[in-house]
Amino acid sequence: MKNVLKSSEPEELQNYKKRYSTQFRRWNNLKQSRDTLTSIRSTLISDQKGLCAYCEMSIYQKPFSVEHFFPCEQSTREENHDLNWQNMLAICIPPGGVEDDSLPNAQLPHSSPCCGKAKDNFIPDGRLLNPLQLPTQRLFRFSSADGEILPDESGCERSGIPIEYAQFTIHKLGLNVDRLKSRRLAVIDEIIKELDSRDDGINDRTLLDKQVASEYFDNRKDNYPRFFTTIRWVLDEGAEKHLLEISYSG
Repeated sequence: MKNVLKSSEPEELQNYKKRYSTQFRRWNNLKQSRDTLTSIRSTLISDQKGLCAYCEMSIYQKPFSVEHFFPCEQSTREENHDLNWQNMLAICIPPGGVEDDSLPNAQLPHSSPCCGKAKDNFIPDGRLLNPLQLPTQRLFRFSSADGEILPDESGCERSGIPIEYAQFTIHKLGLNVDRLKSRRLAVIDEIIKELDSRDDGINDRTLLDKQVASEYFDNRKDNYPRFFTTIRWVLDEGAEKHLLEISYSG
Protein backbone atom coordinates (compact mmCIF):
# COMPACT_ATOMS: atom_id res chain seq x y z
CA MET A 1 0.00 0.00 0.00
CA LYS A 2 1.32 3.42 -0.96
CA ASN A 3 0.42 7.06 -0.67
CA VAL A 4 -2.34 8.21 -3.03
CA LEU A 5 -2.10 11.83 -4.09
CA LYS A 6 -5.65 12.95 -4.82
CA SER A 7 -6.56 15.58 -7.38
CA SER A 8 -9.33 18.14 -7.05
CA GLU A 9 -12.92 17.00 -6.88
CA PRO A 10 -14.23 16.36 -10.41
CA GLU A 11 -16.41 19.15 -11.74
CA GLU A 12 -19.19 16.67 -12.50
CA LEU A 13 -19.33 15.64 -8.85
CA GLN A 14 -19.37 19.26 -7.71
CA ASN A 15 -22.27 19.98 -10.06
CA TYR A 16 -24.13 16.87 -8.94
CA LYS A 17 -23.93 17.92 -5.29
CA LYS A 18 -25.07 21.44 -6.12
CA ARG A 19 -27.99 20.09 -8.13
CA TYR A 20 -29.19 18.02 -5.17
CA SER A 21 -27.99 20.29 -2.38
CA THR A 22 -31.36 20.13 -0.60
CA GLN A 23 -31.62 16.34 -0.81
CA PHE A 24 -29.85 13.52 1.01
CA ARG A 25 -28.34 11.67 -1.95
CA ARG A 26 -26.67 8.29 -1.58
CA TRP A 27 -24.05 6.51 -3.69
CA ASN A 28 -26.73 4.39 -5.34
CA ASN A 29 -28.48 7.58 -6.38
CA LEU A 30 -25.31 9.01 -7.87
CA LYS A 31 -24.62 5.86 -9.89
CA GLN A 32 -27.71 6.69 -11.96
CA SER A 33 -25.85 9.76 -13.24
CA ARG A 34 -23.56 8.10 -15.75
CA ASP A 35 -21.50 11.20 -16.57
CA THR A 36 -20.77 11.86 -12.91
CA LEU A 37 -19.87 8.25 -12.20
CA THR A 38 -17.62 8.03 -15.27
CA SER A 39 -15.79 11.19 -14.24
CA ILE A 40 -15.24 9.89 -10.71
CA ARG A 41 -13.96 6.55 -11.93
CA SER A 42 -11.59 7.99 -14.54
CA THR A 43 -10.16 10.52 -12.08
CA LEU A 44 -9.57 7.85 -9.43
CA ILE A 45 -7.69 5.66 -11.90
CA SER A 46 -5.59 8.62 -13.01
CA ASP A 47 -4.81 9.68 -9.42
CA GLN A 48 -3.81 6.14 -8.44
CA LYS A 49 -1.83 5.57 -11.64
CA GLY A 50 -3.84 2.43 -12.39
CA LEU A 51 -3.23 0.62 -9.08
CA CYS A 52 -5.62 -0.74 -6.46
CA ALA A 53 -5.37 1.57 -3.45
CA TYR A 54 -4.92 -1.40 -1.12
CA CYS A 55 -3.05 -4.29 -2.76
CA GLU A 56 -1.47 -2.40 -5.71
CA MET A 57 -2.66 -4.83 -8.36
CA SER A 58 -3.15 -3.21 -11.78
CA ILE A 59 -6.76 -2.22 -12.35
CA TYR A 60 -6.68 0.25 -15.25
CA GLN A 61 -7.54 -2.45 -17.80
CA LYS A 62 -9.79 -4.50 -15.51
CA PRO A 63 -13.08 -4.06 -13.65
CA PHE A 64 -12.67 -2.08 -10.44
CA SER A 65 -14.85 -0.77 -7.65
CA VAL A 66 -15.20 2.65 -6.05
CA GLU A 67 -14.37 2.13 -2.39
CA HIS A 68 -15.60 4.37 0.41
CA PHE A 69 -12.97 4.30 3.16
CA PHE A 70 -15.62 5.26 5.70
CA PRO A 71 -18.60 3.01 4.86
CA CYS A 72 -21.64 4.55 3.23
CA GLU A 73 -23.73 2.89 5.92
CA GLN A 74 -22.33 5.50 8.33
CA SER A 75 -23.55 8.44 6.26
CA THR A 76 -25.85 11.06 7.74
CA ARG A 77 -27.27 14.29 6.37
CA GLU A 78 -24.61 16.14 8.35
CA GLU A 79 -21.74 13.93 7.17
CA ASN A 80 -22.42 12.21 3.87
CA HIS A 81 -19.60 9.72 3.29
CA ASP A 82 -21.30 8.56 0.07
CA LEU A 83 -20.50 11.75 -1.85
CA ASN A 84 -17.32 12.84 -0.09
CA TRP A 85 -14.58 12.94 -2.73
CA GLN A 86 -11.89 12.52 -0.07
CA ASN A 87 -13.56 9.26 0.98
CA MET A 88 -13.33 7.60 -2.44
CA LEU A 89 -10.68 5.17 -3.69
CA ALA A 90 -10.43 2.73 -6.58
CA ILE A 91 -9.91 -0.91 -5.59
CA CYS A 92 -9.71 -4.20 -7.44
CA ILE A 93 -12.56 -6.56 -8.26
CA PRO A 94 -12.36 -9.48 -8.01
CA PRO A 95 -10.45 -8.83 -4.76
CA GLY A 96 -6.74 -9.38 -4.97
CA GLY A 97 -6.67 -9.20 -8.74
CA VAL A 98 -7.85 -12.71 -9.56
CA GLU A 99 -6.79 -13.24 -13.16
CA ASP A 100 -9.44 -13.74 -15.82
CA ASP A 101 -8.57 -17.41 -16.26
CA SER A 102 -9.19 -17.92 -12.54
CA LEU A 103 -12.68 -16.45 -12.52
CA PRO A 104 -14.51 -19.81 -12.80
CA ASN A 105 -13.20 -20.62 -9.34
CA ALA A 106 -15.81 -18.41 -7.71
CA GLN A 107 -14.94 -19.57 -4.19
CA LEU A 108 -11.43 -18.13 -4.26
CA PRO A 109 -12.20 -14.52 -3.26
CA HIS A 110 -14.77 -15.68 -0.71
CA SER A 111 -12.59 -18.23 1.04
CA SER A 112 -9.62 -15.84 1.28
CA PRO A 113 -10.90 -12.26 0.90
CA CYS A 114 -8.67 -9.23 0.66
CA CYS A 115 -8.91 -5.50 -0.01
CA GLY A 116 -12.52 -4.26 0.04
CA LYS A 117 -13.96 -7.74 0.56
CA ALA A 118 -11.83 -8.23 3.66
CA LYS A 119 -12.42 -4.71 4.98
CA ASP A 120 -16.18 -5.06 4.40
CA ASN A 121 -18.07 -2.46 6.47
CA PHE A 122 -15.32 -1.97 9.05
CA ILE A 123 -15.49 1.53 10.50
CA PRO A 124 -11.95 2.96 10.53
CA ASP A 125 -10.87 3.73 14.09
CA GLY A 126 -7.39 5.09 13.46
CA ARG A 127 -5.61 1.75 13.24
CA LEU A 128 -6.45 1.15 9.59
CA LEU A 129 -4.07 3.21 7.45
CA ASN A 130 -5.75 5.41 4.87
CA PRO A 131 -3.90 5.53 1.51
CA LEU A 132 -4.83 9.22 1.26
CA GLN A 133 -3.01 10.00 4.49
CA LEU A 134 0.20 8.01 4.12
CA PRO A 135 3.65 9.58 3.96
CA THR A 136 5.71 9.25 0.80
CA GLN A 137 8.20 7.09 2.71
CA ARG A 138 7.89 3.34 2.32
CA LEU A 139 6.11 1.73 5.30
CA PHE A 140 6.29 -1.91 4.22
CA ARG A 141 8.91 -4.51 3.39
CA PHE A 142 8.60 -7.92 1.78
CA SER A 143 9.91 -11.46 2.05
CA SER A 144 11.94 -12.60 -0.93
CA ALA A 145 11.13 -16.18 0.13
CA ASP A 146 7.35 -16.09 -0.27
CA GLY A 147 6.24 -12.51 -1.10
CA GLU A 148 4.81 -11.80 2.36
CA ILE A 149 4.21 -8.13 3.18
CA LEU A 150 5.46 -6.92 6.58
CA PRO A 151 5.71 -3.58 8.38
CA ASP A 152 8.98 -1.77 7.77
CA GLU A 153 9.95 -0.89 11.32
CA SER A 154 12.40 1.87 10.40
CA GLY A 155 10.02 3.41 7.85
CA CYS A 156 7.17 3.43 10.34
CA GLU A 157 9.39 4.93 13.02
CA ARG A 158 10.60 7.73 10.73
CA SER A 159 7.02 8.49 9.74
CA GLY A 160 5.66 8.42 13.28
CA ILE A 161 3.25 5.60 12.44
CA PRO A 162 2.88 2.83 15.05
CA ILE A 163 4.14 -0.48 13.72
CA GLU A 164 1.02 -2.17 15.09
CA TYR A 165 -1.12 0.06 12.82
CA ALA A 166 0.80 -1.13 9.77
CA GLN A 167 0.39 -4.73 10.94
CA PHE A 168 -3.32 -4.21 11.62
CA THR A 169 -3.76 -2.79 8.10
CA ILE A 170 -2.06 -5.81 6.53
CA HIS A 171 -4.29 -8.15 8.52
CA LYS A 172 -7.55 -6.25 8.08
CA LEU A 173 -7.15 -5.91 4.31
CA GLY A 174 -5.97 -9.50 3.87
CA LEU A 175 -2.83 -8.42 2.05
CA ASN A 176 -1.08 -11.73 2.72
CA VAL A 177 -3.55 -14.06 1.04
CA ASP A 178 -1.69 -16.65 -1.02
CA ARG A 179 -2.66 -15.26 -4.43
CA LEU A 180 -1.18 -11.85 -3.57
CA LYS A 181 1.96 -13.33 -2.04
CA SER A 182 2.60 -15.50 -5.09
CA ARG A 183 2.16 -12.57 -7.48
CA ARG A 184 4.45 -10.34 -5.43
CA LEU A 185 7.04 -13.11 -5.28
CA ALA A 186 6.94 -13.40 -9.07
CA VAL A 187 7.66 -9.66 -9.35
CA ILE A 188 10.51 -9.90 -6.83
CA ASP A 189 12.08 -12.83 -8.70
CA GLU A 190 11.67 -11.07 -12.05
CA ILE A 191 13.49 -7.93 -10.90
CA ILE A 192 16.30 -9.85 -9.20
CA LYS A 193 16.86 -11.81 -12.41
CA GLU A 194 16.85 -8.58 -14.40
CA LEU A 195 19.41 -7.04 -12.08
CA ASP A 196 21.63 -10.11 -12.21
CA SER A 197 21.50 -10.17 -16.02
CA ARG A 198 22.69 -6.56 -16.17
CA ASP A 199 25.29 -6.82 -13.42
CA ASP A 200 28.43 -7.09 -15.52
CA GLY A 201 30.98 -6.54 -12.78
CA ILE A 202 29.47 -3.19 -11.84
CA ASN A 203 31.11 -1.65 -8.78
CA ASP A 204 28.10 0.32 -7.53
CA ARG A 205 24.96 -1.81 -7.48
CA THR A 206 22.93 1.21 -6.36
CA LEU A 207 23.53 2.84 -9.75
CA LEU A 208 22.09 -0.22 -11.46
CA ASP A 209 19.14 -0.27 -9.09
CA LYS A 210 18.53 3.41 -9.82
CA GLN A 211 18.62 2.81 -13.58
CA VAL A 212 16.08 0.00 -13.33
CA ALA A 213 13.92 2.11 -11.00
CA SER A 214 13.84 4.87 -13.61
CA GLU A 215 12.42 2.39 -16.10
CA TYR A 216 9.72 1.15 -13.75
CA PHE A 217 8.82 4.50 -12.20
CA ASP A 218 8.72 6.87 -15.15
CA ASN A 219 6.62 9.96 -14.41
CA ARG A 220 5.77 10.24 -18.10
CA LYS A 221 3.82 6.98 -17.96
CA ASP A 222 0.12 7.11 -17.20
CA ASN A 223 0.24 4.05 -14.94
CA TYR A 224 2.70 2.48 -12.54
CA PRO A 225 3.51 -1.24 -12.70
CA ARG A 226 1.63 -3.45 -10.25
CA PHE A 227 3.12 -3.81 -6.77
CA PHE A 228 4.84 -0.42 -6.81
CA THR A 229 5.91 -0.72 -3.17
CA THR A 230 7.31 -4.22 -3.69
CA ILE A 231 9.44 -3.02 -6.60
CA ARG A 232 10.54 -0.03 -4.56
CA TRP A 233 11.65 -2.35 -1.76
CA VAL A 234 13.64 -4.62 -4.10
CA LEU A 235 15.47 -1.68 -5.68
CA ASP A 236 16.07 -0.16 -2.25
CA GLU A 237 18.41 2.86 -2.19
CA GLY A 238 18.48 3.09 -5.98
CA ALA A 239 14.70 3.44 -6.06
CA GLU A 240 14.74 6.06 -3.31
CA LYS A 241 17.33 8.14 -5.19
CA HIS A 242 15.29 7.99 -8.37
CA LEU A 243 12.02 8.87 -6.62
CA LEU A 244 13.74 11.81 -4.95
CA GLU A 245 14.99 13.03 -8.33
CA ILE A 246 11.52 12.98 -9.87
CA SER A 247 9.99 14.61 -6.77
CA TYR A 248 7.77 11.60 -6.15
CA SER A 249 4.77 12.45 -3.99
CA GLY A 250 2.35 9.58 -4.63
